[in-house]
Amino acid sequence: MGYAGIPKKSGKDFNFFEKQDINWTTFGGGASDGYGPDFAIPFSTHSVIFINEGTGVLEYSFTGYAVAGELDSSTVTKGLIFDFRTVGLIWFRVKTGSTGPIRVQVQAWANS
Repeated sequence: MGYAGIPKKSGKDFNFFEKQDINWTTFGGGASDGYGPDFAIPFSTHSVIFINEGTGVLEYSFTGYAVAGELDSSTVTKGLIFDFRTVGLIWFRVKTGSTGPIRVQVQAWANS
């Protein structure tokens, strides 16, 4: 059943979907200033998904300097879901011993 009279673009969009090839071995290595995040989610998140779509290991950070974890394409940590967590800025880097580029997918959403 359709809802006549409601414009398609009348709601707010609290969904984020982006993919990026990571080819650097330092956090901020993909930014023009060498410090900026690889992903900036423009709203307060409810849940976030990271998926390593390549081969190898990616490390991620929420601060740009401390490793928060890794995505290993050969294990169950190829993808991670963070529920009930606010995430805004995310940095990725290729872990030592792996070869880039490694494609990462980030999805996020909020309730309102």
